[in-house]
Amino acid sequence: MVGKTGQLQLPETPKISYPPAPWQLGGDSWVGIFKTRIPIRPPVPLKPVLNHRYLVVALIRYLHGTLVYDELIIGSLARHMWRIGLYVHYIWVNDMSSLWGGRRIWGLNKEIAEFSWQTNTVEIKDEQGFIASITVDQERSALPAIWLPVPSFGQLDDRWLFTCGSIKTHLASAGMEINNWDKRFPTLNSSLPLYSIAGKPFDMTFVEPKNL
Repeated sequence: MVGKTGQLQLPETPKISYPPAPWQLGGDSWVGIFKTRIPIRPPVPLKPVLNHRYLVVALIRYLHGTLVYDELIIGSLARHMWRIGLYVHYIWVNDMSSLWGGRRIWGLNKEIAEFSWQTNTVEIKDEQGFIASITVDQERSALPAIWLPVPSFGQLDDRWLFTCGSIKTHLASAGMEINNWDKRFPTLNSSLPLYSIAGKPFDMTFVEPKNL
């Protein structure tokens, strides 16, 4: 149900230009770990980390930097030998340059979606229809900034990629709840995450990936 285990098949020549790596992006982010009713596994050669039924949901608003756009990620923590990072099952953005940059630089199969915000709740739709409605806490953090790594895996044609970006973030409560999401995604045990955290605000650097 979740994940596209075949090779990522993408057009050779994108119709939209995109900035080269690295990307410097800043804004607000909310991340939650949810438990599903069925196991979720990344494709071979990646192996799952932690519980097979844990799903990472990240809602991000890039408000300044290389590009400005919204993003929704549904992924799983995975490992390849000693490397650990996020494997992205699904990812949507509302910017075509971000879509093509994500696909052709980092091997992320980004799709286009519409993000409609009403105060603390966003409704997300793509060409197939409704994706999700998510509520978050947008109050700014009062904590000092810390630095954290941001590792992830991608697949471009027949190559597996690994990227380890970095983030300077002010951690805060996420107040995250998935009010509803489409039946094409796994059923969640609860609309509330097991664990959640927010970066309000953050500054992030996405560097060029390396081949595994």
